[in-house]
Amino acid sequence: FGAGFMDAKRREAVAARPALRARREALERERAAAAAEWAPGADVIPWLRQLGFRADEARRGAAACSGLADAPLEDRVRHALRTLARRGPRRMDPPDRLLAAAVLTPLHP
Repeated sequence: FGAGFMDAKRREAVAARPALRARREALERERAAAAAEWAPGADVIPWLRQLGFRADEARRGAAACSGLADAPLEDRVRHALRTLARRGPRRMDPPDRLLAAAVLTPLHP
C-alpha cells in the first residue's frame, strides 16, 4: 500500500467519524429506552425459573418485586419466593425441594 492509498484511507476514516458517532449515540438511546421499559422485577425471572417455577409463576413473582427496585437481587428473589409460596399448595415448593435434596443426599456414597 502506498502513501497515497493510506492518506485516502485516513481521510475516509475522518469523514466517517460523525456518522459513526451518531449511530453509536442512537444505539445508546435505544438501549436506554429498552432498559427503561424492562419490568423492574424481571431480573428475578431467570433465578425463579432455575428453581423450577413455570414461566407464568416466575412472571407473577417478578411482578410482586416491582416495588423493590432499589433492593438487592437476593432480597427481591426472597420476596418473590415468599409471594409464590403464599399462592397455594404445590407438590413441593422449589426451596423445599432443594433442601430435601441436600438433606437426603448422602455425603459419602
